[in-house]
Amino acid sequence: MWMEVQNGHKAVWMIPTTINPTFVLLVGGQSVRMGEDKGFVSITPDSHFLSQILEKLNKFSTSIYISLRKEQFDSYAKYLQKSSLILDQPLPVEGPLRGILSSFLYLKENNRINDFIFVLPIDIPFIESKTIQRLLDKHLEQKAPLSGIFYESHSGLEPLCGIYSTLTLSKWTESLSHPGTQEFSLQKRIKNLDPEPVFIKLPSDEEYNFRNINSKKEL
Repeated sequence: MWMEVQNGHKAVWMIPTTINPTFVLLVGGQSVRMGEDKGFVSITPDSHFLSQILEKLNKFSTSIYISLRKEQFDSYAKYLQKSSLILDQPLPVEGPLRGILSSFLYLKENNRINDFIFVLPIDIPFIESKTIQRLLDKHLEQKAPLSGIFYESHSGLEPLCGIYSTLTLSKWTESLSHPGTQEFSLQKRIKNLDPEPVFIKLPSDEEYNFRNINSKKEL
């Protein structure tokens, strides 16, 4: 939970000790509108998208992984250990779903997974720590197995920043061997989950820092 303490004349949000969640940062998009790999787009002379998000996630966990394409590997290996970099597998799905399922399979095969994966995209570098913590708190409150926890904003369901249970990811990977067309849309998959996921309304004052940055004009 969050605790507000007084530090001089201003309030400071302190992050409590929690379990060590597994974070997977999705960086494998093509960044067409940005014109370069989003992870390395500068925010200040000393920071970029990747460093900003890693700084936040390091407050919560030591289990941070990056889902990426093969050609990105060397660039990201400068910032994380190679064992923390997860390459897309040749799965019969596309887009973020491929990165999420590839990450699940890698973590499962290497015995590095607990009961959920916290997924984030690289292009929300300004996300607030309390926005992350709220999802973790909601997970700790659950008494029964759940399929996932996700935000809903004025734009609708936000599938790229949320908690996916290993139960859900196991079912999805098993379904890849079934004949028929695979559903690529995370929104549609999430809405069909059983048990029903937990949805949290994203506070309006957090939506601006939650936004996806798709071009440099949006910085």
